[in-house]
Amino acid sequence: MCGERWEVRGDVLDATSWELQETISIRVVRGGWVLYEKPNFKGEKIALDEGDMELTCPFNPPEENRVKKVKENGGETQDDPMESTPARRFIIGSMRRAVRDYSVPEISLFPEENGEGKKVVFRDTSEDARIFGFPIKATSIIVNAGLWLVFAEPFFQGNPRILEVGGYPTPAAWGVEKPYVGSVHPLKVGEPRVENPTEPQMIIYDKPYFSGRSRVITTNMRDFLTRTDSQQSVFMGSVGSLKVQGGIWVGFQKEGFRGHQYLLEEGEYQDWRVWGGCDSELRSARIIRADLADPMVVLHEQPEEEEEEGMLENTLEAVEAIPDVELLGFKTSTRSIHILSGAWIAYSHVDFSGSQYILEKGFYSSCADWGAEDSRICSIQPILLIAFLFCQIILYSEPDFKGECRTFDHSYEALAKNFLTKSCRVSGASWGLYEEPDFSGDLYVVSEGDYPNLPSMGCPPNFRLRSIKMVPLAFSVPSISLFGLECHEGREITLDSEIFSLVQEGFNNHILSVRVNSGCWVMCEHTGYRGRQFLLDQIEITNWPKFSSLHTIGSMFPIRQKRHFFRVKNVESGHFLSLQDGANEMKSGRVVAAPEAEPQSVIWFYQDGLIKNKLAPAMSLQVMGNVEPAAKVVLWSETRQPIQTWAAKMKGLISSLTFPGMVLDVKGGKSYDHDHAVMMPENDERPSQQWEIELL
Repeated sequence: MCGERWEVRGDVLDATSWELQETISIRVVRGGWVLYEKPNFKGEKIALDEGDMELTCPFNPPEENRVKKVKENGGETQDDPMESTPARRFIIGSMRRAVRDYSVPEISLFPEENGEGKKVVFRDTSEDARIFGFPIKATSIIVNAGLWLVFAEPFFQGNPRILEVGGYPTPAAWGVEKPYVGSVHPLKVGEPRVENPTEPQMIIYDKPYFSGRSRVITTNMRDFLTRTDSQQSVFMGSVGSLKVQGGIWVGFQKEGFRGHQYLLEEGEYQDWRVWGGCDSELRSARIIRADLADPMVVLHEQPEEEEEEGMLENTLEAVEAIPDVELLGFKTSTRSIHILSGAWIAYSHVDFSGSQYILEKGFYSSCADWGAEDSRICSIQPILLIAFLFCQIILYSEPDFKGECRTFDHSYEALAKNFLTKSCRVSGASWGLYEEPDFSGDLYVVSEGDYPNLPSMGCPPNFRLRSIKMVPLAFSVPSISLFGLECHEGREITLDSEIFSLVQEGFNNHILSVRVNSGCWVMCEHTGYRGRQFLLDQIEITNWPKFSSLHTIGSMFPIRQKRHFFRVKNVESGHFLSLQDGANEMKSGRVVAAPEAEPQSVIWFYQDGLIKNKLAPAMSLQVMGNVEPAAKVVLWSETRQPIQTWAAKMKGLISSLTFPGMVLDVKGGKSYDHDHAVMMPENDERPSQQWEIELL
């Protein structure tokens, strides 16, 4: 997933001009797509499902695109060594998004031509579609919904035929001579997702296919068509098409956020049919603003009239998509809905079809509150945040994220000289930008965010980026000490947060030695985080002027990590740290590194020095009893004093900040609690003290 990148949000009639290498990597963020061999959606096809993949020249056999000069010599064939072999190119003719909505895929197979005979219907994957051991004869096929891969052999063996919505009256129509089907697989759209939730932007056009007058919208709009709206710089008589470039929106049929609701995800909608409209009218829209992590909803069932008062109310609690609530013993008549976290979409029919109702955090006491005429809710699913690639930086050749772009997910010691970086986007980690190759020269550090130009990155106008280095993820409470004399003597200033200006904070900025106690810090030459920068991990610098060629420090800030969920694996045993049997009423829980654990119990996160478990976020890792060798480590309420704070890197020790010299360990031995987590003095001869953090 590195090199030049193309972002495709809609159909591409002709992609032959794209300069691609022999092997390319593809990330399908949303929907099911089809690559075509030729422009205008013609020729051979390749189906792309949601996720990551790599492809190598799929439309041409390896021997093509190779120039050979063949000579006959005594019945032998030889290549001319003087003839060069040109580099092969991956050529895409065109591409189209074939799966756009959440409707249930359906394919019907008929034994006779033109849809005659007894049909066999599939609505999901069938790895072995044979009947009594014999493949299904499919002389004609009708695809009612979805994009289908149809295999002649069971278990998806052989090359599939890719069938889109429509009718295939004969075997020739779907490209086979022997019309037999052994297995089928539909491409589906996963849960609704948003890639750029913090940058909502939508472009609306008054005519279909992105033509006519247009407007850019970045906030809620009560009415697209009114002339009195404060945002209405261009009058729009109607909305014919639209592009959602950031955020996730709710479109409404009527003004004032009323009428039929339509979920508008990031992408392109060339006419009202694509956004699932019941007609061409779209009058208002608003942005969904919610924390999309850990979605949870509770549905309260509508009681029957004859049911006695005082009977226990039937509820349904969900944290993931439910295609049919009746399968879980819940009636389709819903009295009220409580969104505890996240944002959800409720549907009037099963399998995420019918009328949509977009629900954000809060309580909806009746169907009128969620915009429906009746209480029928048959399926429901959450909106998720896209998190495919965890740590990456995207460099652009022009300001405002325009021009050619390059994506990197690891450090790169020598960028191309002819690529001039003018803007960048950073996600998941902080990066060091160096003016010279091999991570040398002037340095500028950028943290997660968008930087539309060089000044926003802290770089001078003539800056040329030649190498980039990812700042390693580490979990620690930042602390740094500054000294007025060399060798860490004299006046001492200890800080744990960013300082915009040492002078304005009342400190003397004449510093002769530095000690980074914990965390990773960026030291800046001038106030306001300007000038030359120095990235410091845990280090002791006895002579700061000699180290940096600076006699003062203007400002500084620590590299702070956003919240990451992770698993902690013991290197010696290979077992994951987990919360055993949950947390009891005493507000404590056993912490072990055992071979068997509940999936949710091994998920941890780091917050302000505390290591917490996802199942009990109000508790953290603490020492039980006196702090001594082999003292047990448990999950305990944060009210316990002194509170235990920790520091950890991606691989190595998990060290106590509260009790220096003590680290997290596993008890060992043969007793019943041999797998319990304990506190031990640091010891290089105990491999059980080594841990690996796996980000989720």
